[in-house]
Amino acid sequence: MIEKMWLNPPLAFARLGPSPEPCENYRYGPNDLTPRGTGKTVAVPAPSLVLAADGTLEKRPPRGDQVRFKDERGFRPICPFFEVHGSWVIDGERTEGPITTDVLDAFGLTTADVRWKVEVANLKAHQCTRADDDRIDATVEIAGNQHQKRPLEGGSPRTAARPLVPPGRHIPLGSVQIPRPNAEFPELRLRFTPAAGLVYGPTNLLQRTTRYPLPTEQLFLSTNSRWCEFREDNDNGDPRTAPSGLYAGASDEDGGTSFGLVDDVCDGLVTVTVGEFTARARVVVTPPDFAPDRRPFTSLADGLTDRVKRAEVRDPAYISQNPQLTALEVRDLFERALEAMDAVNVDAQNQRATSENIGNARNEGSPIAEARARTFPTPVPLAGITLALTERGRRKHRRFPALEVLEDLIREQPDFIQQFVRPPATEDPWYDRRMPVAVRGSDAFPMHVTRRQYDLLVAWARSVRANVQEGS
Repeated sequence: MIEKMWLNPPLAFARLGPSPEPCENYRYGPNDLTPRGTGKTVAVPAPSLVLAADGTLEKRPPRGDQVRFKDERGFRPICPFFEVHGSWVIDGERTEGPITTDVLDAFGLTTADVRWKVEVANLKAHQCTRADDDRIDATVEIAGNQHQKRPLEGGSPRTAARPLVPPGRHIPLGSVQIPRPNAEFPELRLRFTPAAGLVYGPTNLLQRTTRYPLPTEQLFLSTNSRWCEFREDNDNGDPRTAPSGLYAGASDEDGGTSFGLVDDVCDGLVTVTVGEFTARARVVVTPPDFAPDRRPFTSLADGLTDRVKRAEVRDPAYISQNPQLTALEVRDLFERALEAMDAVNVDAQNQRATSENIGNARNEGSPIAEARARTFPTPVPLAGITLALTERGRRKHRRFPALEVLEDLIREQPDFIQQFVRPPATEDPWYDRRMPVAVRGSDAFPMHVTRRQYDLLVAWARSVRANVQEGS
């Protein structure tokens, strides 16, 4: 009997792209940190699963030594697979892993007994107006023996009095398809393909503004919807649109009223049912990865690890019993910081951060000169370099992934981490010269690493100095 069932992965990200060809599979190789190297992460091609229109699934080896993220049609979408896993007992033997057609056979089941349900929604307009009429939802239900691609057609609720998407029309939110199991791939899977990355507007958009010249076929949303008349409440610090100006039409130049634009991003649930067991996973659709060779220094995985493994790095045994593993984790963090530095215009961010500090000082009546001095002054120009502060930062960060250099720095400057890395803080509005420099977090305050990352750096630095003779 089947005892448990789950979907792998439990959370997947799909990336928009207009190309009909999904992005090839790839993995990250070692950073190119040679003296004249790029300093970026190397994307290494890997075998990909190719899904045909009739559901046939086959493995394709890498084509060449490069990964093609774009072609003549545009970005290639990232199309994740969801695979059914579980644990079961056959003849008294307990097994755990992917549920295959053989497992179904053992319990008298077929793929027709497998039921999939995919529910996605775009709630951006609804988030602002709080009107159910502005919801855009799509649901598809498929049996495990149905292998044709099924579109996810986003529309307003049928009961909507003022629907954003008129009856008979829909916003494409992607599609789903069930691969046909075969001898090489007998597992139960579903593939999610995101939409193209288009924007849709109301029928009167071109009469209201010329700033968004969308094709006529993408202008069918209702002018009578609440989304087309929405205005943010700046006077009362409207939390629905914080930070302000998040929708087309929000600026004073545009009048402050929403133009009624909607994109084809969505997220939702993937549900599979086999007999009495049901498993769920979440899918999130995001924009294309414009810098696939530059990883963020704090990722979703870091955030989740911070939730469940934060305390482990505070145990002295974590560092002492895993010195090499800890050192590699620290180096990986500084490698990602270097990659993030390559993607940021520090000069522009520093100017913005300085302006925000000055605004904070004026609001609370504190000295403006002190607020301005928290960030970097205008740097001395470098010959032939337009962004002098950015270039200096990249040169410094280029040294840190070399553990020997970083360890020597820690030995010479015991408080280096505390002095130059911003700790996690709550509602601290002031930007300063600590890393990450001048970057805003999703909470509109200066960005910081996770608590686990910070505590790990502090504990590792302490271990590096453990055998250093004071004054040496």
